Amino acid sequence: MVRIELAGSLIRPKPLVFRYTANDTFYPGNYTSLDYTHYDVICIGGGGGPGGGITGTTGTLISIHGGAGGGGGYHRVHGLLSALGSACAVVVGQGGAVGTQHASNPAATTDGGDGGASTFAGTVCQASGGKGGKRVQSISGAAIADGGEGGVGNRNIAGGGAVGGVNPGPGVTGTPGGDGTFFGDVGKGGGGGAGGSADYNGTLHFLGTAGGRGSYNPSNLSVYAPGDLPDADSQAGNQKIWPGGAGGAKTSPLTGLPTLYGGSQGIFAAGFAGVVIIRLTGE
Repeated sequence: MVRIELAGSLIRPKPLVFRYTANDTFYPGNYTSLDYTHYDVICIGGGGGPGGGITGTTGTLISIHGGAGGGGGYHRVHGLLSALGSACAVVVGQGGAVGTQHASNPAATTDGGDGGASTFAGTVCQASGGKGGKRVQSISGAAIADGGEGGVGNRNIAGGGAVGGVNPGPGVTGTPGGDGTFFGDVGKGGGGGAGGSADYNGTLHFLGTAGGRGSYNPSNLSVYAPGDLPDADSQAGNQKIWPGGAGGAKTSPLTGLPTLYGGSQGIFAAGFAGVVIIRLTGE
């Protein structure tokens, strides 16, 4: 007769989910001692900020908006808690800043700030932020204010995702920001929309363009984030010259929630912050 003895607990701990919106440190040993064995992490980078535009109602009597920033990238990684170090840095990418505006001089404007990368345990899980939108280049020439490039998963340098929208100028139809793809555990942020222009009396020069979708895969919409259409500027005859913001991603595979992170805005507002989500299980 063979006698078998089983050691250890047969009761698995309930899953734990942590949401980080600011930098912190995660200590695996605090949870391995509670019989947690595996981690599952999602990082989403911060969205880029909009580029600087011409905003004065004197002098030029024209409104030209800078391009919207790109959306943050997405990365998901899972593994054994025991394989991690004793202390894991958690870095949450913040949204990029708004570029400098000016009343009449394009040379005095600046590009929007890049979104920050979100990372867990260094390079174990990482997602870059979207690039900032481009500043106004001229009053009437080509390449007025293009959108920023989206971020991408498994990278910490801003950009690498979908291309930003382009607005060649009067008489030529602009292109929207590109859609960021999502395959496996890596997603790309959408490209920011390009800025448009109109006189303050409402005369349209060219429309803004839409922002691209983030982490988009029609066969798997679990982390998809929509982009925005261009919006109306009430000071310029309600012409749709505000560029559309780009999509980042969501963390629903770990949280079950539809909350969006890492997107961008085409108005005078910084990009949205990214996030780091950690889910622990005992298996």
